[in-house]
Amino acid sequence: MSLASVTYGLSIATIVLFGIIALILARRRQRVKKDDTEFFLTARKSVPLRTIAWSFYAQGVGAWVIFSMPAYVVSAGIVGLVAYSVSCGLPILIVARVGAVLHRKYPGVLSLGDFVQWRYGTIPTILVTLVMLLNMSIGLCAEYTSIGNLMEFVIGAPRLPIILCVAIVTSIYTAAGGLYVSILTDVAQGAFGIGLLAVMAVYVAVTYRPESLPTPLPEGLGPNYWGWAAVAAMPISMTCATLFSEGPWQRIWASADDRALKHGSIMGAAALVVVCFLYGFGGFLAIWAGFPQSSQDGSTAFFDLLGAGSETAPSWITILAALSTVTMNEGCVDSLQNGIVDTLASRFFRGKSVWYPRILVFLINIPIVFVSLKGYDIIILFLIGNLICTICAVPLLLGLVDRFEGYITGWSFITGVLSGFLSIVVFGYVKVGDWYEGLRYTFVLAYDWPSFVLPLIFSAIGVAIAAFAEGSIRKALGLAYPIPLAFVPQSHGDGKIPEEQSVSSGDVESDVRGYDQKQEIFQETSAVRGQ
Repeated sequence: MSLASVTYGLSIATIVLFGIIALILARRRQRVKKDDTEFFLTARKSVPLRTIAWSFYAQGVGAWVIFSMPAYVVSAGIVGLVAYSVSCGLPILIVARVGAVLHRKYPGVLSLGDFVQWRYGTIPTILVTLVMLLNMSIGLCAEYTSIGNLMEFVIGAPRLPIILCVAIVTSIYTAAGGLYVSILTDVAQGAFGIGLLAVMAVYVAVTYRPESLPTPLPEGLGPNYWGWAAVAAMPISMTCATLFSEGPWQRIWASADDRALKHGSIMGAAALVVVCFLYGFGGFLAIWAGFPQSSQDGSTAFFDLLGAGSETAPSWITILAALSTVTMNEGCVDSLQNGIVDTLASRFFRGKSVWYPRILVFLINIPIVFVSLKGYDIIILFLIGNLICTICAVPLLLGLVDRFEGYITGWSFITGVLSGFLSIVVFGYVKVGDWYEGLRYTFVLAYDWPSFVLPLIFSAIGVAIAAFAEGSIRKALGLAYPIPLAFVPQSHGDGKIPEEQSVSSGDVESDVRGYDQKQEIFQETSAVRGQ
């Protein structure tokens, strides 16, 4: 049998095996307790420390790591690799910290969009929802593209069957078990993937014997402009992208307690940094040694390393690498699917049957699979999403500051986003000298540090200017600020209202009694802020 046939068969068997395990876990869960829509989406306070640590790791590491990390080394070198690797884990710690604050203040939220609706109103909520959907769809497309690249460029087989297999299997068990089952499978997928990586690391240590290593490092691999630019660009871009991805937020809701969240996020982030660095460093070693490159952009350099200077690697180690890639891909894909469904369901199907989000799991995959067949550059896909998230990050985070409640409103949010976008447009024009080419440079060609630093600065300036202008107008006209009064969760499909509710720093009328009255105030306040 050919390498392609064996690899394809074992890869599909691995995918299906994890799918069967997930379905068994889902079946056992349903026998114990029927999940309502809220638990299906959030698995609220149900996951202990070690399990949530594995889940933080598995949702962040996907097949993209094996291709993107070596490809980034080609231009950014060793400095860029270190910055990229650290930036893969750092956002987990930051978002976990922010999420812990958000969870304590507003324990009834189902998604980040819930908080934005309460804090800023309808229009910012629509914007944030669209950004999150775009960001996660790009991530899902990158995963399908990566697993397709594995089969087409490394194994020499068609990409469509493996993409369909991953999409269908993950959709089935995600629809059956929701977030809780996805988190449980993360443990097995994460452990299996790390085990295979350990075997490959030993193999490389034994077989890596290049004839010579050029010293000093070539310009592309040594410290250079793009490497130092990554020190600023990568932490900002990855943190903002993580902020607008529902996967980490879901794991915040799912953590059993603050201790599980704190220590689990640290353990998951540390594992992410190490694994991402090892895959990228493997590509670095292959390029440094001058091994034959199977791709011009360096995306398959890790697999070239396994060849130890030969045009092809031994079949057995290639199969192990493929199985590791498939395993990481499946764990990341089901997390992204759950995140997209949570975002859609919490906004459009709240209070409805759990079957609505289950059907959504299947539907969302159709257009994303189609786009992934185009084989777009994975790093460029992430660049587009990361820049858009960076533009929106500061206005969103300012909404968590209590002293700004009522002063920074929905209009301040929108103004901040627009000013952040304009800063990128102006920077691109100044850099290139043409409006169109400037946008192409910033959004398609380069991870340049001003593209990520400037939006943070100017979005904050835009929020401040808008807040000052709105404050002046309100003072002149004698208009009160629309201070958020109370966050009141809605029912989650079982007809019940959660007992946990939170009240913001705004003044709440002492004679407000009952859910109906609070809900009316919440709706009126949101309308004032968002219209």
